[in-house]
Amino acid sequence: MLSMKVDLDMMLAARDRRVDIQNSMLANAASDSCLVCLTLNIAGDVKRTPMSRMLFDRGISELDKLGLNVIEHLEIDEPTGTESFWLIQGDAAEVKRKLELIEEDVSIAASRLFDFDVLINGDFGIEKLTRKDSRRCLLCERPAAECARSRSHGLDAIKAETERLLREFGAHTLARAAYDALIAELETTPKPGLIDMNNNGSHRDMDAALMRKSAETLVPYFKDAALIGMMGGGMKELRTRGIEADREMFEATGGVNTHQGMVYSMGLLLAGMGSQLTTGSDFIEHASNLAREDGEKAYGATAHAVSGFPDAVYCADHLAHYKETENDNDAAVYALMDSIAKVEDTNLLRRGGPEGLEFARQSAAKIFELPEAERLAAIAELDIEMIKRNLSPGGSADMLALAYLIDKWKEMSLNL
Repeated sequence: MLSMKVDLDMMLAARDRRVDIQNSMLANAASDSCLVCLTLNIAGDVKRTPMSRMLFDRGISELDKLGLNVIEHLEIDEPTGTESFWLIQGDAAEVKRKLELIEEDVSIAASRLFDFDVLINGDFGIEKLTRKDSRRCLLCERPAAECARSRSHGLDAIKAETERLLREFGAHTLARAAYDALIAELETTPKPGLIDMNNNGSHRDMDAALMRKSAETLVPYFKDAALIGMMGGGMKELRTRGIEADREMFEATGGVNTHQGMVYSMGLLLAGMGSQLTTGSDFIEHASNLAREDGEKAYGATAHAVSGFPDAVYCADHLAHYKETENDNDAAVYALMDSIAKVEDTNLLRRGGPEGLEFARQSAAKIFELPEAERLAAIAELDIEMIKRNLSPGGSADMLALAYLIDKWKEMSLNL
Protein backbone atom coordinates (compact mmCIF):
# COMPACT_ATOMS: atom_id res chain seq x y z
CA MET A 1 0.00 0.00 0.00
CA LEU A 2 1.58 3.27 -1.15
CA SER A 3 -1.15 5.63 0.08
CA MET A 4 0.37 8.28 2.30
CA LYS A 5 0.61 12.05 2.56
CA VAL A 6 3.47 13.65 0.67
CA ASP A 7 5.08 17.03 1.27
CA LEU A 8 6.52 19.67 -1.02
CA ASP A 9 10.07 18.34 -0.75
CA MET A 10 8.95 14.88 -1.86
CA MET A 11 7.07 16.32 -4.83
CA LEU A 12 10.02 18.49 -5.87
CA ALA A 13 12.34 15.48 -5.68
CA ALA A 14 9.88 13.47 -7.79
CA ARG A 15 9.80 16.26 -10.37
CA ASP A 16 13.60 16.36 -10.54
CA ARG A 17 13.70 12.58 -10.97
CA ARG A 18 11.13 12.82 -13.77
CA VAL A 19 13.24 15.40 -15.61
CA ASP A 20 16.35 13.22 -15.22
CA ILE A 21 14.49 10.22 -16.69
CA GLN A 22 13.19 12.29 -19.58
CA ASN A 23 16.66 13.60 -20.35
CA SER A 24 18.18 10.12 -20.15
CA MET A 25 15.58 8.42 -22.36
CA LEU A 26 15.69 11.15 -25.00
CA ALA A 27 19.47 11.60 -24.91
CA ASN A 28 20.24 9.27 -27.81
CA ALA A 29 16.75 9.01 -29.30
CA ALA A 30 16.36 9.07 -33.07
CA SER A 31 14.84 12.13 -34.70
CA ASP A 32 11.65 10.22 -35.51
CA SER A 33 11.10 9.29 -31.85
CA CYS A 34 9.20 10.91 -29.01
CA LEU A 35 8.83 10.31 -25.29
CA VAL A 36 5.39 9.76 -23.74
CA CYS A 37 4.99 10.36 -20.01
CA LEU A 38 1.84 9.34 -18.15
CA THR A 39 0.93 10.80 -14.76
CA LEU A 40 -2.39 11.52 -13.04
CA ASN A 41 -3.73 14.92 -12.01
CA ILE A 42 -4.48 14.15 -8.34
CA ALA A 43 -5.23 17.14 -6.12
CA GLY A 44 -4.16 17.22 -2.49
CA ASP A 45 -1.35 15.66 -0.48
CA VAL A 46 -2.24 12.00 -1.18
CA LYS A 47 -1.15 11.29 -4.73
CA ARG A 48 -1.28 7.52 -4.91
CA THR A 49 -4.20 5.31 -3.81
CA PRO A 50 -5.52 1.91 -4.91
CA MET A 51 -8.13 3.60 -7.09
CA SER A 52 -5.62 5.98 -8.67
CA ARG A 53 -3.43 2.96 -9.45
CA MET A 54 -6.41 1.18 -11.01
CA LEU A 55 -7.05 4.23 -13.19
CA PHE A 56 -3.36 4.45 -14.07
CA ASP A 57 -3.39 0.82 -15.22
CA ARG A 58 -6.36 1.66 -17.43
CA GLY A 59 -4.30 4.44 -18.98
CA ILE A 60 -1.51 1.98 -19.73
CA SER A 61 -4.04 -0.39 -21.26
CA GLU A 62 -5.48 2.34 -23.47
CA LEU A 63 -2.01 3.32 -24.70
CA ASP A 64 -1.20 -0.33 -25.42
CA LYS A 65 -4.32 -0.53 -27.61
CA LEU A 66 -2.86 2.12 -29.90
CA GLY A 67 -0.22 -0.34 -31.11
CA LEU A 68 2.58 2.21 -30.98
CA ASN A 69 6.16 1.15 -31.71
CA VAL A 70 7.61 1.18 -28.18
CA ILE A 71 11.41 1.18 -28.04
CA GLU A 72 11.82 1.49 -24.28
CA HIS A 73 9.49 1.54 -21.27
CA LEU A 74 10.02 2.53 -17.64
CA GLU A 75 7.54 2.67 -14.76
CA ILE A 76 7.80 4.19 -11.28
CA ASP A 77 5.27 3.57 -8.49
CA GLU A 78 5.83 5.77 -5.44
CA PRO A 79 3.74 7.63 -2.84
CA THR A 80 4.32 10.75 -4.96
CA GLY A 81 2.40 9.05 -7.75
CA THR A 82 2.71 6.40 -10.42
CA GLU A 83 4.58 7.44 -13.56
CA SER A 84 5.22 5.65 -16.83
CA PHE A 85 7.60 6.56 -19.65
CA TRP A 86 7.59 5.19 -23.20
CA LEU A 87 10.17 5.98 -25.86
CA ILE A 88 8.19 5.63 -29.08
CA GLN A 89 9.18 5.61 -32.73
CA GLY A 90 6.64 7.58 -34.67
CA ASP A 91 5.30 11.02 -35.49
CA ALA A 92 5.04 12.94 -32.23
CA ALA A 93 2.10 15.11 -33.33
CA GLU A 94 0.07 12.05 -34.32
CA VAL A 95 0.93 10.31 -31.03
CA LYS A 96 -0.18 13.43 -29.13
CA ARG A 97 -3.46 13.54 -31.05
CA LYS A 98 -4.25 9.94 -30.16
CA LEU A 99 -3.40 10.43 -26.49
CA GLU A 100 -5.63 13.51 -26.27
CA LEU A 101 -8.52 11.30 -27.35
CA ILE A 102 -7.81 9.04 -24.36
CA GLU A 103 -7.73 12.05 -22.03
CA GLU A 104 -11.17 13.10 -23.28
CA ASP A 105 -12.75 9.63 -23.56
CA VAL A 106 -16.14 10.00 -21.86
CA SER A 107 -16.50 6.21 -21.62
CA ILE A 108 -13.74 6.27 -18.99
CA ALA A 109 -15.28 7.96 -15.96
CA ALA A 110 -12.06 9.62 -14.76
CA SER A 111 -10.25 10.06 -18.09
CA ARG A 112 -9.82 13.76 -17.38
CA LEU A 113 -7.36 12.83 -14.65
CA PHE A 114 -4.98 11.34 -17.23
CA ASP A 115 -2.02 13.53 -18.12
CA PHE A 116 -0.18 12.25 -21.19
CA ASP A 117 2.81 14.44 -22.07
CA VAL A 118 4.64 14.02 -25.37
CA LEU A 119 8.23 15.31 -25.51
CA ILE A 120 10.77 15.57 -28.31
CA ASN A 121 14.33 16.73 -28.79
CA GLY A 122 13.95 20.28 -30.07
CA ASP A 123 16.40 22.88 -31.33
CA PHE A 124 16.85 24.28 -27.85
CA GLY A 125 16.52 21.14 -25.74
CA ILE A 126 13.56 19.01 -24.79
CA GLU A 127 10.22 20.40 -25.95
CA LYS A 128 6.75 19.39 -24.78
CA LEU A 129 4.03 19.33 -27.40
CA THR A 130 1.04 21.49 -26.54
CA ARG A 131 -2.57 20.38 -26.77
CA LYS A 132 -4.70 21.36 -29.72
CA ASP A 133 -7.44 22.48 -27.31
CA SER A 134 -7.09 23.62 -23.70
CA ARG A 135 -8.09 21.09 -21.07
CA ARG A 136 -11.33 21.86 -19.28
CA CYS A 137 -11.56 22.42 -15.55
CA LEU A 138 -12.83 19.46 -13.51
CA LEU A 139 -15.53 21.64 -11.96
CA CYS A 140 -16.62 23.84 -14.85
CA GLU A 141 -16.27 24.18 -18.60
CA ARG A 142 -13.65 26.91 -18.50
CA PRO A 143 -10.00 26.19 -19.40
CA ALA A 144 -8.27 24.46 -16.49
CA ALA A 145 -5.24 26.76 -16.62
CA GLU A 146 -7.48 29.82 -16.34
CA CYS A 147 -9.28 28.43 -13.28
CA ALA A 148 -5.95 27.49 -11.70
CA ARG A 149 -4.52 30.97 -12.16
CA SER A 150 -7.59 32.67 -10.75
CA ARG A 151 -8.09 30.04 -8.05
CA SER A 152 -11.76 29.93 -8.96
CA HIS A 153 -12.30 26.71 -7.00
CA GLY A 154 -10.90 25.83 -3.61
CA LEU A 155 -8.65 22.82 -3.10
CA ASP A 156 -11.32 21.00 -1.10
CA ALA A 157 -13.77 21.22 -4.00
CA ILE A 158 -11.19 19.95 -6.47
CA LYS A 159 -10.21 17.08 -4.13
CA ALA A 160 -13.85 16.12 -3.66
CA GLU A 161 -14.43 16.03 -7.43
CA THR A 162 -11.23 14.04 -7.96
CA GLU A 163 -12.32 11.48 -5.38
CA ARG A 164 -15.80 11.30 -6.92
CA LEU A 165 -14.34 10.64 -10.36
CA LEU A 166 -12.07 7.91 -8.99
CA ARG A 167 -14.97 6.24 -7.19
CA GLU A 168 -17.07 6.47 -10.35
CA PHE A 169 -14.29 4.87 -12.37
CA GLY A 170 -13.63 2.15 -9.80
CA ALA A 171 -17.31 1.25 -9.44
CA HIS A 172 -17.81 1.19 -13.21
CA THR A 173 -14.75 -1.03 -13.64
CA LEU A 174 -15.99 -3.49 -11.02
CA ALA A 175 -19.50 -3.51 -12.49
CA ARG A 176 -18.17 -4.39 -15.93
CA ALA A 177 -15.99 -7.10 -14.38
CA ALA A 178 -19.12 -8.61 -12.80
CA TYR A 179 -21.00 -8.41 -16.09
CA ASP A 180 -18.06 -9.99 -17.93
CA ALA A 181 -18.01 -12.78 -15.33
CA LEU A 182 -21.68 -13.58 -16.00
CA ILE A 183 -21.08 -13.60 -19.76
CA ALA A 184 -17.92 -15.71 -19.40
CA GLU A 185 -19.87 -18.28 -17.38
CA LEU A 186 -22.67 -18.27 -19.95
CA GLU A 187 -20.27 -18.78 -22.87
CA THR A 188 -18.27 -21.56 -21.20
CA THR A 189 -19.06 -24.66 -23.28
CA PRO A 190 -19.92 -27.48 -22.79
CA LYS A 191 -21.71 -27.23 -19.44
CA PRO A 192 -23.79 -30.32 -18.53
CA GLY A 193 -27.44 -29.43 -17.98
CA LEU A 194 -26.76 -25.71 -18.25
CA ILE A 195 -27.28 -23.03 -20.89
CA ASP A 196 -24.17 -22.69 -23.04
CA MET A 197 -23.31 -22.03 -26.65
CA ASN A 198 -24.46 -25.53 -27.66
CA ASN A 199 -27.95 -25.65 -26.17
CA ASN A 200 -30.26 -24.51 -23.36
CA GLY A 201 -29.43 -27.44 -21.14
CA SER A 202 -32.31 -28.54 -18.91
CA HIS A 203 -33.91 -25.08 -19.06
CA ARG A 204 -37.08 -24.54 -21.04
CA ASP A 205 -37.85 -21.03 -19.84
CA MET A 206 -34.58 -19.29 -20.73
CA ASP A 207 -31.83 -19.16 -23.32
CA ALA A 208 -28.51 -17.40 -23.92
CA ALA A 209 -30.15 -14.24 -25.27
CA LEU A 210 -32.28 -13.89 -22.14
CA MET A 211 -29.25 -14.47 -19.91
CA ARG A 212 -27.35 -11.72 -21.73
CA LYS A 213 -30.27 -9.34 -21.36
CA SER A 214 -30.51 -10.13 -17.66
CA ALA A 215 -26.76 -9.59 -17.14
CA GLU A 216 -26.90 -6.20 -18.88
CA THR A 217 -29.85 -5.18 -16.73
CA LEU A 218 -27.82 -5.83 -13.58
CA VAL A 219 -24.85 -3.60 -14.49
CA PRO A 220 -26.24 -0.47 -12.76
CA TYR A 221 -26.87 -2.52 -9.62
CA PHE A 222 -23.37 -3.95 -9.69
CA LYS A 223 -22.00 -0.42 -9.87
CA ASP A 224 -24.16 0.70 -6.95
CA ALA A 225 -23.07 -2.32 -4.89
CA ALA A 226 -19.42 -1.37 -5.40
CA LEU A 227 -20.19 2.25 -4.47
CA ILE A 228 -21.98 1.12 -1.31
CA GLY A 229 -18.80 -0.68 -0.31
CA MET A 230 -16.65 2.34 -1.14
CA MET A 231 -18.83 4.64 0.92
CA GLY A 232 -18.98 2.35 3.95
CA GLY A 233 -22.62 1.31 3.51
CA GLY A 234 -24.05 -1.66 5.37
CA MET A 235 -26.17 -4.68 4.57
CA LYS A 236 -29.41 -2.75 4.94
CA GLU A 237 -28.43 -0.38 2.15
CA LEU A 238 -27.15 -3.20 -0.04
CA ARG A 239 -30.28 -5.28 0.54
CA THR A 240 -32.56 -2.39 -0.35
CA ARG A 241 -30.73 -1.87 -3.63
CA GLY A 242 -30.66 -5.62 -4.23
CA ILE A 243 -34.45 -5.90 -3.89
CA GLU A 244 -34.77 -3.18 -6.50
CA ALA A 245 -32.31 -5.04 -8.76
CA ASP A 246 -34.35 -8.22 -8.38
CA ARG A 247 -37.42 -6.35 -9.57
CA GLU A 248 -35.53 -4.87 -12.51
CA MET A 249 -34.22 -8.32 -13.48
CA PHE A 250 -37.67 -9.95 -13.37
CA GLU A 251 -39.14 -7.10 -15.42
CA ALA A 252 -36.43 -7.53 -18.04
CA THR A 253 -36.85 -11.32 -18.24
CA GLY A 254 -40.63 -11.48 -18.10
CA GLY A 255 -40.63 -13.08 -14.66
CA VAL A 256 -37.87 -15.64 -15.27
CA ASN A 257 -35.31 -16.05 -12.47
CA THR A 258 -32.07 -15.78 -14.41
CA HIS A 259 -29.61 -14.28 -11.90
CA GLN A 260 -31.28 -13.82 -8.51
CA GLY A 261 -28.49 -15.69 -6.75
CA MET A 262 -25.94 -13.40 -8.37
CA VAL A 263 -27.77 -10.31 -7.15
CA TYR A 264 -27.03 -11.43 -3.61
CA SER A 265 -23.60 -13.05 -3.88
CA MET A 266 -22.04 -10.77 -6.48
CA GLY A 267 -23.49 -7.75 -4.72
CA LEU A 268 -21.71 -8.76 -1.53
CA LEU A 269 -18.39 -9.41 -3.27
CA LEU A 270 -18.57 -6.13 -5.19
CA ALA A 271 -19.26 -4.24 -1.98
CA GLY A 272 -16.25 -6.02 -0.47
CA MET A 273 -14.08 -5.04 -3.43
CA GLY A 274 -15.28 -1.45 -3.20
CA SER A 275 -14.38 -1.40 0.47
CA GLN A 276 -10.93 -2.82 -0.22
CA LEU A 277 -10.28 -0.02 -2.70
CA THR A 278 -11.05 2.66 -0.11
CA THR A 279 -10.09 1.10 3.23
CA GLY A 280 -7.72 -1.73 2.35
CA SER A 281 -9.93 -4.33 4.06
CA ASP A 282 -9.94 -7.82 2.55
CA PHE A 283 -12.85 -8.00 0.11
CA ILE A 284 -14.05 -11.46 1.13
CA GLU A 285 -13.82 -10.66 4.82
CA HIS A 286 -15.81 -7.47 4.32
CA ALA A 287 -18.43 -9.27 2.21
CA SER A 288 -18.73 -11.97 4.88
CA ASN A 289 -19.18 -9.38 7.61
CA LEU A 290 -21.98 -7.78 5.62
CA ALA A 291 -23.70 -11.15 5.21
CA ARG A 292 -23.26 -11.77 8.94
CA GLU A 293 -25.55 -8.82 9.57
CA ASP A 294 -28.33 -11.15 8.37
CA GLY A 295 -27.58 -13.43 11.33
CA GLU A 296 -25.09 -16.13 12.23
CA LYS A 297 -27.69 -18.90 11.85
CA ALA A 298 -27.86 -18.52 8.11
CA TYR A 299 -28.43 -21.07 5.35
CA GLY A 300 -28.00 -21.31 1.61
CA ALA A 301 -26.28 -18.40 -0.12
CA THR A 302 -26.11 -16.44 3.14
CA ALA A 303 -24.34 -19.29 4.94
CA HIS A 304 -21.93 -19.57 2.04
CA ALA A 305 -21.18 -15.83 2.25
CA VAL A 306 -20.86 -15.82 6.05
CA SER A 307 -18.33 -18.66 5.87
CA GLY A 308 -16.15 -16.74 3.39
CA PHE A 309 -17.47 -18.00 0.02
CA PRO A 310 -15.51 -21.29 0.24
CA ASP A 311 -17.10 -22.91 -2.82
CA ALA A 312 -16.52 -19.83 -4.97
CA VAL A 313 -12.91 -19.59 -3.79
CA TYR A 314 -12.47 -23.32 -4.48
CA CYS A 315 -13.72 -22.85 -8.03
CA ALA A 316 -11.57 -19.73 -8.51
CA ASP A 317 -8.47 -21.58 -7.34
CA HIS A 318 -9.18 -24.41 -9.76
CA LEU A 319 -9.91 -21.97 -12.58
CA ALA A 320 -6.54 -20.29 -12.03
CA HIS A 321 -4.84 -23.70 -11.86
CA TYR A 322 -6.28 -24.95 -15.14
CA LYS A 323 -5.56 -21.66 -16.91
CA GLU A 324 -1.86 -22.41 -16.51
CA THR A 325 -2.13 -25.24 -19.04
CA GLU A 326 -5.51 -24.91 -20.79
CA ASN A 327 -7.24 -22.25 -22.87
CA ASP A 328 -9.70 -20.09 -20.94
CA ASN A 329 -12.81 -22.00 -22.01
CA ASP A 330 -11.47 -25.46 -21.20
CA ALA A 331 -10.04 -24.24 -17.90
CA ALA A 332 -13.50 -23.00 -16.94
CA VAL A 333 -15.14 -26.25 -18.04
CA TYR A 334 -12.78 -28.27 -15.86
CA ALA A 335 -13.19 -25.91 -12.89
CA LEU A 336 -16.95 -26.29 -13.25
CA MET A 337 -16.67 -30.08 -13.25
CA ASP A 338 -14.57 -29.93 -10.07
CA SER A 339 -17.27 -27.78 -8.49
CA ILE A 340 -20.09 -30.10 -9.55
CA ALA A 341 -18.15 -32.99 -7.99
CA LYS A 342 -17.76 -31.09 -4.69
CA VAL A 343 -20.62 -28.63 -4.16
CA GLU A 344 -23.90 -29.68 -2.55
CA ASP A 345 -25.84 -28.09 -5.37
CA THR A 346 -29.40 -27.27 -4.21
CA ASN A 347 -30.55 -26.95 -7.83
CA LEU A 348 -29.58 -30.56 -8.43
CA LEU A 349 -31.27 -31.59 -5.20
CA ARG A 350 -34.47 -29.79 -6.15
CA ARG A 351 -34.58 -31.28 -9.63
CA GLY A 352 -33.31 -34.80 -8.97
CA GLY A 353 -33.24 -35.36 -5.23
CA PRO A 354 -30.25 -36.99 -3.51
CA GLU A 355 -29.96 -39.49 -6.36
CA GLY A 356 -29.68 -36.76 -8.97
CA LEU A 357 -27.08 -34.91 -6.92
CA GLU A 358 -25.02 -38.04 -6.45
CA PHE A 359 -25.24 -38.94 -10.14
CA ALA A 360 -23.96 -35.49 -11.14
CA ARG A 361 -21.18 -35.58 -8.55
CA GLN A 362 -19.90 -39.02 -9.48
CA SER A 363 -20.17 -38.32 -13.21
CA ALA A 364 -18.20 -35.09 -12.87
CA ALA A 365 -15.50 -36.76 -10.79
CA LYS A 366 -15.12 -39.61 -13.30
CA ILE A 367 -14.32 -37.14 -16.08
CA PHE A 368 -10.84 -36.70 -14.68
CA GLU A 369 -10.18 -40.44 -14.74
CA LEU A 370 -10.24 -40.22 -18.55
CA PRO A 371 -7.30 -39.26 -20.79
CA GLU A 372 -7.31 -35.51 -21.30
CA ALA A 373 -8.03 -35.88 -25.02
CA GLU A 374 -11.35 -37.60 -24.22
CA ARG A 375 -12.64 -35.32 -21.48
CA LEU A 376 -14.51 -32.63 -23.42
CA ALA A 377 -16.32 -35.23 -25.51
CA ALA A 378 -17.31 -37.06 -22.33
CA ILE A 379 -18.59 -33.81 -20.81
CA ALA A 380 -20.69 -33.20 -23.93
CA GLU A 381 -22.16 -36.72 -23.53
CA LEU A 382 -22.86 -35.99 -19.86
CA ASP A 383 -24.70 -32.87 -21.00
CA ILE A 384 -27.07 -35.02 -23.08
CA GLU A 385 -27.67 -37.38 -20.15
CA MET A 386 -28.32 -34.60 -17.65
CA ILE A 387 -30.79 -32.98 -20.02
CA LYS A 388 -32.63 -36.31 -20.25
CA ARG A 389 -32.74 -36.43 -16.44
CA ASN A 390 -33.75 -32.74 -16.22
CA LEU A 391 -30.73 -32.01 -14.04
CA SER A 392 -29.10 -28.57 -13.93
CA PRO A 393 -26.17 -27.73 -11.60
CA GLY A 394 -27.18 -24.07 -11.30
CA GLY A 395 -25.43 -23.67 -7.97
CA SER A 396 -22.15 -24.80 -9.48
CA ALA A 397 -22.68 -22.43 -12.40
CA ASP A 398 -23.07 -19.61 -9.89
CA MET A 399 -19.77 -20.62 -8.32
CA LEU A 400 -18.10 -20.45 -11.72
CA ALA A 401 -19.47 -16.93 -12.31
CA LEU A 402 -18.19 -15.85 -8.88
CA ALA A 403 -14.88 -17.54 -9.65
CA TYR A 404 -14.55 -15.51 -12.83
CA LEU A 405 -15.13 -12.33 -10.83
CA ILE A 406 -12.65 -13.30 -8.11
CA ASP A 407 -10.06 -14.24 -10.74
CA LYS A 408 -10.52 -10.88 -12.48
CA TRP A 409 -10.25 -9.02 -9.18
CA LYS A 410 -6.97 -10.75 -8.40
CA GLU A 411 -5.66 -9.65 -11.80
CA MET A 412 -6.87 -6.06 -11.31
CA SER A 413 -5.56 -5.75 -7.78
CA LEU A 414 -2.01 -6.96 -8.44
CA ASN A 415 -0.61 -3.42 -8.44
CA LEU A 416 -2.99 -1.82 -5.94
